[in-house]
Order: sequence, then C-alpha cells, then structure tokens
Amino acid sequence: MSLSLWRELPDGLLRMKYPRWKRLPRDVQPLIVELAARQNFTCAFCKRARGLEVEHDHAPEEGAGDVYTIYNIRGLVCRSCNWHLGMHEAEQRGEYVTWENFDCKISDHDYGTYVCAYEHRVRPLIETLLEQRFGTLIYWRRRIVLQKFDDWKEWDEEYPWRWGFEEIKAKRYGRVRTPRQAILALSACMQFVLAEIKKNPNYEPPDAFFELMVRVKPWMDKIRPLVEARMKFVGTDQPVNGLS
Repeated sequence: MSLSLWRELPDGLLRMKYPRWKRLPRDVQPLIVELAARQNFTCAFCKRARGLEVEHDHAPEEGAGDVYTIYNIRGLVCRSCNWHLGMHEAEQRGEYVTWENFDCKISDHDYGTYVCAYEHRVRPLIETLLEQRFGTLIYWRRRIVLQKFDDWKEWDEEYPWRWGFEEIKAKRYGRVRTPRQAILALSACMQFVLAEIKKNPNYEPPDAFFELMVRVKPWMDKIRPLVEARMKFVGTDQPVNGLS
C-alpha cells in the first residue's frame, strides 16, 4: 500500500524520501497523493513541480500540530512559497516582520482560496468525530443551536430564543423554589464568608449574613439529626455542606 501510493507520485515531487514516507500514518499517505493530483502535481501557489513540502496547520482545530495528520495537512508547497505563506500569516496576525523591503508574493485571494479548500475538506471529518464523541442526539441538538446562533449573528435575523441575554442573566438570580436550591445557596454564602476570613482574619461579614444565620439556625438544628442519620446509613462520616 505504502509503496504503491508512493509510485503514484512523480519522481522528485516531494522533498521527503521514501524511508520517511513509509513512516507516515496510513491515512495521511492517500491524502497527500489526492492533494498532489488536485494541484496538478505542482506547488499550490506556483508552478514548481519538484521538492514540494507538506504544508500543515500548526494549531489545528483537531489533533496535534507537530505531526502530519488528516486534520492539519493543508497542501503541498515549495520551500519558497512555504516561507512566504508563513510571512503572510504573520502579517495577518499583526506580527512585526523584520525583513526589510519584504514583499509577500502570496496574495490575499490566493491565500483565502487555499485555506478555504482546506477548511472545506476538514470540516466534515471534524463533524464526524464530534458526532462519535457526543452521540447522535446531543450532536444534532448542538448543531441546531449553533446554526440558529450563526444565522442570527451573521444575517441579522430575528433572535432565535425566547429570552434575550440580559433576561437570561436576570433569571439566573430568580426566586429560590426548592429546598435543594435553598441549601445550595446557603452553603455558597457560608463558603464565601469562610474563604474571605481565611484571606483576611479581620474580615467582617455584612449584617444581612448574620441576620440570615439567626433565621435559619433553628431550622438547621431540626434537620441536622436527620442528615447525620442519613450519612451513617450510607456509610460516611463526612459532614454535610452548610450543616457542619
């Protein structure tokens, strides 16, 4: 398989030699042959047809960036175009290029076409991985939500959810409706005060905190025996948050 794919490439097309080629992952080798054919066995940016390098994304969305994978290989380019490609991306990131009188030979249009082709090829692969990780149901729920958000953000369509962002934030601090919510809220308050005292022994909680503790103490005293009995039943001596 490795040798047969290698023979599909013209002699000298790649800078790498066969010993390195056969160490490449088995799914990477056919991808390189496919990209070479799509590029008419020449550099993606110029007509050079020898000594091409496998150009890849060093910070891909999926997988590693220090080895060749089907998720980060972008195309085949000559060494000169590979260098200019790096300079072009550095300029796009706003980085200072130290070379005097530097003139990048890769245009924005050529770069955009090159990257779009890469993203178009890789996106279905990443989506397949996500569906395997999340499961079909969760994956498609996620896709639908993201699509609604993208349409609203990009095309100024009607806001797709019932509540706006500010309304959602306001609802987070709504009324406590269940005993569990009350215990969690009380525990969070106590943990916050303890953390502040630990940082600053002179810290004084607000009066509202002491008023709250006075009000809930009789209630906590009543349920403490029930909770401790439950803890013994399940075989743990750990105190319950907010009751120790």
